[in-house]
Amino acid sequence: MAASFITRLGAATRRLFAGEPAVRRSIQGKGNTFEAAGARLAGVELDIVGDRNRIVLAPGCQVYNLKFHLRGSDQCIELGPGCRVTRGGTFWLEDDGCSLTIGAGTTMVEVHIAVTEPGSKVSIGEECMFANDIDLRCGDSHSILDAASGERINFAEDIAIGRHVWVASHVIILKGVSIGVDSVVAAGSIVTKSCEPGSLLAGNPAKALKTGITWKRERIAKRNA
Repeated sequence: MAASFITRLGAATRRLFAGEPAVRRSIQGKGNTFEAAGARLAGVELDIVGDRNRIVLAPGCQVYNLKFHLRGSDQCIELGPGCRVTRGGTFWLEDDGCSLTIGAGTTMVEVHIAVTEPGSKVSIGEECMFANDIDLRCGDSHSILDAASGERINFAEDIAIGRHVWVASHVIILKGVSIGVDSVVAAGSIVTKSCEPGSLLAGNPAKALKTGITWKRERIAKRNA
């Protein structure tokens, strides 16, 4: 059956690199929608198999070299106004009814986000800052079973990143984790447990080295006296 696909780009969406399409697409299914009016796109890839999936990039988004890989139906990805993905990565949703939401003003360099198993969610708040080589996974992709009963013991769990969270390079954030507002995750950390707002996390597994912090994108010129 032929695929039906709706694209709403708008006049403000434009190719940024001459000779390269802003959006490459491989779509199988019906009722899939990509909305990006007022966004700037380059090298975006849509790889979708399923029905009624929806991707929305709000006005002011800048998205470069990012792959949207969707398998299943009724998935939803939403990026708020002013989000920037500058060096690509992959947003991977698999099974049915999964969602990924990213708040306004959040920036990412290179991030892989995997949302798997029906109804799973990853939410990222406003004004977050993600560096490169970052991996978020709300599931394990394969089953782990109790040997005696045969029952599965590793179901997916949602991930929630609060507003104004800084995640440094080479970080892995695993299922069931909630990171409080104003927190910082140090480079190379593997986060397996949730933390309260204003935490500085580091290590494998990551632990709170300090609480009661916040952070700014701007560097401070010199130390306090």
